[in-house]
Amino acid sequence: MGRESPWRASSVLVQTAEVDEVRKEPGERELRLYLVVEPGEWLLPRALWLLQEKLNAYASFVLDGKLRELYPWASPRDVRIVVRSHGQPPAQVAPFLEHVNQMLQAAGPRVTLERLPAG
Repeated sequence: MGRESPWRASSVLVQTAEVDEVRKEPGERELRLYLVVEPGEWLLPRALWLLQEKLNAYASFVLDGKLRELYPWASPRDVRIVVRSHGQPPAQVAPFLEHVNQMLQAAGPRVTLERLPAG
């Protein structure tokens, strides 16, 4: 029998068609959509492409009406997409996210990177 793959079938980054987590703090208008990159997921083949696909799903959620269905009071300008990385992401991730942030700003949502300790 072969060795078990180190990548769980439930890896967050490879589930490109869903939003991982939505949070709203009491008293704040901002909705935070968290895209969590688990330890080791940056080592997946095509990790940056998977991130791009996942961000496309998040942008679609915000801009194509699903956000308003679930949160009727919210507008795209109330949304921050937070890429929460467990561990150091590859060097190209920060400039890529800055580019995505600039592209989405006109429509409203912001994109930020949050680094957490690995493990």
